[in-house]
Amino acid sequence: MQTPLKFLTAFVLTASAFSASAHGMHKHKPLTFEELPKICQQYFTRAENCYKKAGAKSDFQRNNTKFLFQSLPAADLTQRETMCKIAMDSFAEKTRSLHCE
Repeated sequence: MQTPLKFLTAFVLTASAFSASAHGMHKHKPLTFEELPKICQQYFTRAENCYKKAGAKSDFQRNNTKFLFQSLPAADLTQRETMCKIAMDSFAEKTRSLHCE
């Protein structure tokens, strides 16, 4: 596993331990697409285009992407940008088996 992917995995596991409780992620107002940093908008657009092309076999990756989107309100702007940059940088490797790019 490459370093960015390890970091993202560690972050997701850490976030799920702290933020996934009913008290954690739900105390923050959900963000709209327009409220996201530019890198996040690019990542989510890229991911959605890939998942549409890949169909049902992308469900696991789609759920991971959904979790990232739901985690963003709990992060500050710098953290949001960092999380989306890591996701963008590791996207091609994550979805290689989907043959969507």
